Amino acid sequence: MIMDETNMRIVVKLFATLVRFKDGSRAGRPFEVDLPDGSAVKDLIDLLKIPPQETHVVFINNIIEGPDSQLKDGDVVGLFPPVGGG
Repeated sequence: MIMDETNMRIVVKLFATLVRFKDGSRAGRPFEVDLPDGSAVKDLIDLLKIPPQETHVVFINNIIEGPDSQLKDGDVVGLFPPVGGG
């Protein structure tokens, strides 16, 4: 597949209950998503049709970031829901 030069490819890992938003996904199993250059984490969350309140922790390349953080081609994004229990 040839990517348009205005796109970037992001590797995504969903954890816990968020796996339900990607058919065939398993917790922590990476998959790729193409996004337009200049996209932020919130754009990725919208593309995956995950309600924003269901994403509590975001890692980009193993660093905790926020929903407004800009993404770059090749970034690895981990998305986690709120965790309860005790």
